[in-house]
Amino acid sequence: MTLQLKSPAKINLGLFILGKRQDGYHELETLLQMVSLYDTLELTALPAGIELICDHPGVPSDQTNLVVRAARLLLEKGAAGRALGCRIHLHKNIPAGAGLGGGSGNAGIVLRGLNQLWQLHLSISQLAEIAAQIGSDVPFFLGSPAALGRGRGERLTPLQPAKKFYVILLYPRLAVATSEVYRGLNLDLTKKQKNINILHQFFSESDIASLGAHLHNDLEPVVFKRYPIVQKAKEALSALDPDGVLVSGSGSTVFAIFGDSASARQAFARLQGGDWDLFLTETVTSLSEFLPASLCHDLKP
Repeated sequence: MTLQLKSPAKINLGLFILGKRQDGYHELETLLQMVSLYDTLELTALPAGIELICDHPGVPSDQTNLVVRAARLLLEKGAAGRALGCRIHLHKNIPAGAGLGGGSGNAGIVLRGLNQLWQLHLSISQLAEIAAQIGSDVPFFLGSPAALGRGRGERLTPLQPAKKFYVILLYPRLAVATSEVYRGLNLDLTKKQKNINILHQFFSESDIASLGAHLHNDLEPVVFKRYPIVQKAKEALSALDPDGVLVSGSGSTVFAIFGDSASARQAFARLQGGDWDLFLTETVTSLSEFLPASLCHDLKP
């Protein structure tokens, strides 16, 4: 049996750092939204063993890849000693080190897919426990296309989707190490008066103009200081009069949001020819946009 699956990218419409935790991670609040830039995955059942084949030469195929870690951890935690295996073909479209959650999304979608392929019948909460051990963003890709994330980002509150809006992703062909950005963060300089609630309100009202005006990322100043090219990317997008512009996650991708597709297409056309990679996407408002029906409805809470 083989499953063909799509794995979406995400953007952080807001990212607020609340403080440093005893475990070394940072306590945060974030508003996560899936967008229609996809990697593709093909999962084929094997009698034993985990194999990963990727068409991108820079992507590792050993246990350092989150996809392999996800499959092995699911086998260890959820398969109760059964003899199971899989071959995973991964086609990459989402750039790595870009703040778009490509690797985390791959891992989350693999957990969902293998849960069905191997007939494990794990609930979404059981899968989320496994996902949180792989990476902070991985649990998000198990559920709603939009969510509030707290803790390390793994404690999720699913959100009703806003009306569909349009997102230009500008990747300046630079991979950023998330750990390096967090090390450079000065918590005394983060804007404590801001919080996720105002963004959540505008999102829930589908007020895209107000949402765009209040986009915020506490990591952005660190990214700009270390990588001036990312700040130039934001300036290029801001010049096109979008509803809002922000660095996604720890970068390096900068995104611009638009309430209507015509404005997004015009801005996208004007950005062509620069020294960057561009993607014109829209927000994902339903799991059915990228998952087969069997995977949209197979999980219990």
